[in-house]
Amino acid sequence: MMTGICPSCGVEIELGFHPKTGQRVDCHTCDAVLEIVWLEPVELDWFYDELDDEYDDEAEFEELDYYDDDYEDFNDEEEDE
Repeated sequence: MMTGICPSCGVEIELGFHPKTGQRVDCHTCDAVLEIVWLEPVELDWFYDELDDEYDDEAEFEELDYYDDDYEDFNDEEEDE
């Protein structure tokens, strides 16, 4: 049986006989959600779920105002000189 080490708490986690890269694994000691990122040697990393992003879709992301009004005023003042 293959095993991996939890990057959060250092506990050895059993992965079964045929683990696969990308397989999701839960650490029952610290409740970390992990995934297998490498098989030889086995390497576990924190699971990243794209659906848990801060922004649900691109439209919401594009609505953000990246520029402050003061910045635009500063650029206008430089052009006047």
